Parts: sequence; structure tokens; C-alpha cells
Amino acid sequence: MRRAWGNTMVIAAMLLAPGCASIKKSDTARTGLEQLLVSSAIDRSLNKIDWSPIRGAPVFVETKYLDCVDKNYVIIGVHQRLLANNCTIVDKAEDSAVTLEIGAGAVGTDRQDTFLGIPEISMPSSQVALPRMAIFTREKSNGTAKLAVIAYDTKSKRPVINSGTSLARSDHKDWSLLGAGPVISGSVPTEVYAQTGESDSVLTAPSAIASKAKLTR
Repeated sequence: MRRAWGNTMVIAAMLLAPGCASIKKSDTARTGLEQLLVSSAIDRSLNKIDWSPIRGAPVFVETKYLDCVDKNYVIIGVHQRLLANNCTIVDKAEDSAVTLEIGAGAVGTDRQDTFLGIPEISMPSSQVALPRMAIFTREKSNGTAKLAVIAYDTKSKRPVINSGTSLARSDHKDWSLLGAGPVISGSVPTEVYAQTGESDSVLTAPSAIASKAKLTR
């Protein structure tokens, strides 16, 4: 009887004793959204280029003129499109029929914030501040990629692809009204929804629904 009473007291003490637990959280140096904005803009820029003139050729890719953020993704994106056109990627220029050079005029992101309401007001006589009252907020983020791709005959140096620069943008927009929201739209949320079926928006944009429907047919 005493043993059973002792066990009961131990369990009660464990339930009543205060406890704490902590979960360690960390974020990458660059957010996933930022990287998606950049990579989506790069894909859009590369997709504007006509690769058919070098279809099936052995190609040497010269990257010494490429200096930008996510440089490796640009190179892999070029390789993907060359392989999709049945090109052979070679390691040396002397083994190629075509030399392809890549350069970047701009690869990055920018953001615009819009706020309508009463900003936070600090009280001079105390450490208390009146909180911000937002009627309408909007945040728009863009990814931009301006790439130059030229290709020429390795021996004669005659141009094969010289289409100038290819400029493309991606975007992510969200807005809230009187604290309700966010409503999220843009090319990146549409791409995420089409590939994963996930959305952070309280409303799903029609364009995202259409993209999802195409993939499930």
C-alpha cells in the first residue's frame, strides 16, 4: 500500500512540476523565396533563346564572362537546354564544333512595400509605443535576369547564335486589407502551386488553378 502511494506521489509531482522545452530554429542565409525568384527569372530568360541553330552539335561552354549570383544555376540551365537539343557538351574548345559564351547583365531581386494606415507612434514621455494600424499593405518582390548568350563556329568564328540579350522577370505579390489576408499571386506562387499543390494564400489565384489542372490532365 505504501509503495503504491509513493508511486502516486511521484507521478503527481512530475505532472505538477514546471517544465520547459526549446526548439532550435534556423534559417538559411537566403530565403527560399529569394532563390525561387532568381532561378525562375533565369529559367524564363534562357527559355527565350532559340537553341535550334546548334542542335546536335558538339558544344564547348565558355563561362569566364559569367559573373553573377547563382552562377552555377545559369550554367546548369544552359547545359539542360543544350542536352534537350541533342548537343554534346565537351570539356575542350578544340573538341567542339561550336563555342558558346554566357554573360550576365543583371541577376538579382528587388522589393517594393506599400503601406496605408497609421504608423507606430512612440510616446516621448514613456517607453510605450502605440502599435501600427494597417488598413492596407502590399509587398511586391521581383526577380530579374538579363543574360547574353552567343555561339559561334569554333574554327571559323562565324556566329551561329547572336540574339542579343534576353531579359526576363519573375514576381511574388501579397496584400492584406484590414488585417485579412494575405492574398498571394505572381509567377513564383503559381509555379509552386502547380508543382506542389501548396499555397500560402488565403485565396488561390485562378492562374495557379489553371496551371495545376494542366499538370493533372
